[in-house]
Amino acid sequence: MRGVLARPLIPAAPPARPRRGSKLDPFAPYLEGRLAEGVYNARKLYHEIQARGYTGKETQVRAFVQPHRAAHRAAARATVRFETAPGEQAQVDWGHFGYIDHHGRQRRLYAFVMTLGWSRAMYLEFTVSAESAWFLRCHLHAFHYFGGVPRQVLHDNLKTAVVARGAGGVVHWHPPYLDFAHYYGFAPRACQPYRAQTKGKVESGVRYVRGNFWLGLTYVDLADLNRQARAWLDTVANLRTHGTTGVPPFARLPDEGLTPLVGKPDYDTSLVAYRWSSADCLVSYEGNLYSVPAAYARQRLLVRETEREEVLIVGPDGAELARHRLAHGVGERVVVPAHYQPLAAGRPAGPARRGGAQQRAAPAAHLPDAPAVEARPLAEYDRLAGVTR
Repeated sequence: MRGVLARPLIPAAPPARPRRGSKLDPFAPYLEGRLAEGVYNARKLYHEIQARGYTGKETQVRAFVQPHRAAHRAAARATVRFETAPGEQAQVDWGHFGYIDHHGRQRRLYAFVMTLGWSRAMYLEFTVSAESAWFLRCHLHAFHYFGGVPRQVLHDNLKTAVVARGAGGVVHWHPPYLDFAHYYGFAPRACQPYRAQTKGKVESGVRYVRGNFWLGLTYVDLADLNRQARAWLDTVANLRTHGTTGVPPFARLPDEGLTPLVGKPDYDTSLVAYRWSSADCLVSYEGNLYSVPAAYARQRLLVRETEREEVLIVGPDGAELARHRLAHGVGERVVVPAHYQPLAAGRPAGPARRGGAQQRAAPAAHLPDAPAVEARPLAEYDRLAGVTR
């Protein structure tokens, strides 16, 4: 009895078992670094550490990420809306809108949206490409639509804008985009990786396009689609009372204070490629053939497709050699007869190409008459060969 009374009323807790090591432990510093960068996708992180030698299960990665993700969501709900001064910033984004038949081919359909941060004025254009030339063209069209250029353009880490990020987050810009920005005097700015919500104004604009303009829409072709988009901008999107500002975007646009474009020639947004001309003086571009002067056969030439749907072919010295309409089919030949006149006349084709030699039309070779052949019966050949039939 005394032994029972001497015992403590609350039994002491058993000694804690030593924690067993986890296969995830060696990768915890890497995961914490990625979480600090804003990467909360457990499956993505699982594949990343799997490539680094992790042999455990994805469920362990999910359990590791879950408390960090919950804290991130709580912080995101407390975010204060970021507003910009007039003319300070425009935000840019692309949206994918399925496919479209364009010039006899099925192409991906994209929507380019630019939104001015202060007035919320929006520009919308549909294209069949999101490559560099189209990216610049859409910027230029938006500047003309707004009547000027903002001081800064914000977008996510598009490959047409950002080549890479260096140490300390330094952005290495795509050279054509950086040159375009310098020409128009705006500062390009890229969102922090995995923080696309910093350009929420334009992302809400893309959602608005999908929910208001796109639903139930019918159109004939790309040109018709863009005509309807422009009418929608002018009569609906930019005339509505904006839910945040309480003012129609067009009512605020005159006070944005954008840098005007008056007197500034448009930046050259041609699509550029190099092609070799063939022996028959043709250059292949996008499935069609275009002629060049005979003097420039078998040479590497520059091809420019302009926004006016022209194909310009430029020589090694920078001189324009040919200007053609852009063919929209496949296998078409767009030929200027004058390009072949020197060959037809047997004159020198043009300037010397290398070593002072000149290209000439080869004259037809003179062939002698075929010699007469004596006809003999087959038995004569058998007799000579000693064959008895």
